[in-house]
Amino acid sequence: MENVRRKNKMIEAIGIVATLFVLFSFLFKNPKHIRIVNIIGAFLLVVYGFLINALSVWLLNGALIVIHIYFLRKK
Repeated sequence: MENVRRKNKMIEAIGIVATLFVLFSFLFKNPKHIRIVNIIGAFLLVVYGFLINALSVWLLNGALIVIHIYFLRKK
């Protein structure tokens, strides 16, 4: 039972850290920096989405990663 609680806390921590990355990415002025930090947050949200079995979470954030990489490479 304790292992389940510890696992759930770890999963929740991943979600919180991911959310903070996404939130803080918008504090940057440079679009390149916004995208890079947002990619980190989106990647963590993909992991989080898989861990909680939430298709909408990992699918959306996986698509955002692809979009961010596309625009980073375009320049």
